[in-house]
Amino acid sequence: MGRQEKVNKAKQKIIDNYEKQKEDFGQRGYKESSEVFSAAKANAMVFVTSFPIALALILIWVLADRGPIWTADLNFILVLALVLVTVYIHEVLHGVGWCLGTKEKWKSIYIGMMWSSLTPYCHCKEPLEPGKYLFGCMLPGTLLGLGIYVAAFVTGSNFFLWVSLFNVLAAGGDLLIAWYARKYRAGYVLDHPTECGFVIFQK
Repeated sequence: MGRQEKVNKAKQKIIDNYEKQKEDFGQRGYKESSEVFSAAKANAMVFVTSFPIALALILIWVLADRGPIWTADLNFILVLALVLVTVYIHEVLHGVGWCLGTKEKWKSIYIGMMWSSLTPYCHCKEPLEPGKYLFGCMLPGTLLGLGIYVAAFVTGSNFFLWVSLFNVLAAGGDLLIAWYARKYRAGYVLDHPTECGFVIFQK
């Protein structure tokens, strides 16, 4: 069996699991609400969600006089290389955050790629309580975006400033999902296997 065939088989297994859990919740009398949107919409909404945050962080940097944002010796290629590494770490952190609320822990996590939009993603196969889903959703942006920004701010490093800003922008889709998830206090959240967002089941 080739690698692509294995990937397709794994994805189909995840989709089948998703459909089965939806059916099970329906049979148990739960009402389903969908908060699902395309990866294209998530990427476009960066200008509404994370872009203003990135601008605010730059403004704080300038007002606090933490040093120049751009210098001639800034190795921007290295910045982009490190950002590419953090793209994978970003998805792993989603998994770490979500698996804390699951029974099967890391076995419930799948990390893959939406090749049509070149968007990496992390999927949790188990239903989660809304707060636990929100925690896993926000963890990467908090640690890689704001966390690295704090380190850059303390040290005055414009190199890590740019790494943090790219990671804040990368969390734009997560912020959109979190915006939809924030209104739910009870129920079970089931992460969508092929699109951005989730469905929630409540009685």
